[in-house]
Amino acid sequence: MHPLASRLTLVLLVLFTLTGAECAFVARSGSSNDDKDKNSSIGLVVGINDGRLVDGPVQGVGYVSGALTGITGSDGEFRYEAGNTVRFFIGDITLGEAVPGKPLITPLDLVPGGTLDTPAVINIARLLQTLDVVPGDRRITIPETLHRAAVHDNVHISAALGSLDFSDETAFINAAAQLTATLTASYPFTAVLVDGVTARRHLAASLAEAGIE
Repeated sequence: MHPLASRLTLVLLVLFTLTGAECAFVARSGSSNDDKDKNSSIGLVVGINDGRLVDGPVQGVGYVSGALTGITGSDGEFRYEAGNTVRFFIGDITLGEAVPGKPLITPLDLVPGGTLDTPAVINIARLLQTLDVVPGDRRITIPETLHRAAVHDNVHISAALGSLDFSDETAFINAAAQLTATLTASYPFTAVLVDGVTARRHLAASLAEAGIE
């Protein structure tokens, strides 16, 4: 083969090899970007379930579960993210602890190991029953105005909110009495803090009606 032809063949072979490598690199890079775009466009699907808050149906209590937030309905209904916790509150009053979401939640669930004989359980029930704006019917109704009033910025109850402790009987009674006097001032009747025996009886009846022993 002529020396010039040999050199030409070698140059073409090198150019072909470099071009092929560049194309492969571009192809790989493009594939990576496509995969990234696909991954970023795939959202995580979260299941949404329905539940009820019960001491009788508890209407008007705030709740939050992951990205979901709202107010319990007339039958105590709320929504929660499957596998996530749900927390209940009235303004800045947190009702017990956040608990795993499930179809039926009662004050027993809001206290670790809670039973009808757990003081914190009964005190949560006492506060809910005390703040009921329509006592005597089958449900507990918390008016929307309480969510705006039961906040730390309210100087009339800020100290009570800070000292409210459902597991400490003395601290609970002192704080709950102040909260009751202030938060129910606009009620069409004079509300008083429900006693423990009455609250326990009401909660027990609600549990029995819901089929919880």
